[in-house]
This record gives sequence, structure tokens and C-alpha cells, in this order.
Amino acid sequence: MSFINFIKNTCSKLGNNNKSIYPMIAIASANGICRPTFTMLKKGENPESKKYAALRELLTEVIAVPTYWVSGELMAKLGKQIASRATDIKIQKLEAQGQKLTEKVKTDMKSSAVKKGQAGLMLIGVCTAAGLIIPALCSVAVKPVMNKISPKKGLDIKENAVTPPAVLIPQQQITRPAFKNITQSGMKVGGV
Repeated sequence: MSFINFIKNTCSKLGNNNKSIYPMIAIASANGICRPTFTMLKKGENPESKKYAALRELLTEVIAVPTYWVSGELMAKLGKQIASRATDIKIQKLEAQGQKLTEKVKTDMKSSAVKKGQAGLMLIGVCTAAGLIIPALCSVAVKPVMNKISPKKGLDIKENAVTPPAVLIPQQQITRPAFKNITQSGMKVGGV
């Protein structure tokens, strides 16, 4: 029964404190485990190529996990500051219009705005990390690491490489019959 309570408490805590970095870190962690594993399980591939590709995928996800966390948390702090300032300005405008707001109403307005600002900018931070920061970090960090780890002979590996189809050359020249007794008469379709 305690395992069920553990799952229940974990789910309710995650639901009450929902952050956009949680699913991204979970996905990156799962990719860090599953993608290299599936790469190594491919049959018929060169073992050195499999090791290289699996290690590259693992390094990418190792870079992704902390990047999601850092970018999300930094943007959440920025969102808190922006929302707090905007709410203070809104409260000042309301008071200038003659509305009297209690301290409880002010704190409720501010906490609601801060929560929305943090959530929105955290999502933007995570999306920015996925689209810009992580690819840039991977292009800077993965290649030097792979050069130090990989064998000196070098592997000619291209991601998503497609082998060109073989070109078939006919052994005999194909001749088509020529019709000499055809007259052009009747209705013309299109053109001249």
C-alpha cells in the first residue's frame, strides 16, 4: 500500500507544482538511456560506428538535461521580476483612478501575476534551449570530445546518410520502331 501512496503523493506534488522543465528533463533523460541502447542493438552495423553514434547521442542528452534546467529557471526568475514590476504599475494605476485595494488583494494580484509570468517565461526558456542553445552547445562541445575519444584512424560517418542507388546501364541499345506512313490530319489537341 505504501508504493501506491508514494505514486499518489508524487503525482499530486507534480500536478500542484507543474513546471515546463519537468517533462523536458524526463524526455531528455529517457532519450539519454534509450537512444544509445537502441543504437547499440542495431544488427548488421559496424561496431565502431555504433559505438560512435551511441556515444554522440549520450553526450547530446547529457548536455540537454542541465541546459533545460538552467535556461528554464533563469527565465522563471526573469518572469518573476517582470510580472512583479508590471503588477506594481497596474496597482499604482488602479489606486490613481481612485480604487482602494487592500493589502490582501494586492498580494493576491501580485502572486497570481508572478506565477503566470514564471510559467510563461519558463516555457519560452525551455523552447529556446531546445531550438537554439542545445544545438549550439552540442556543435561546440561534442566534436572536441568525440575527437579525443574516437580512434585516430577516423570514421567516415555521416548522420542519416543514404547510399545512392546503383545505376543500371543497359547492355544493348533499345530501338523503337519508326512509323513513316502516318499523316497528320484531323483535330489538333493543344499547341501548334
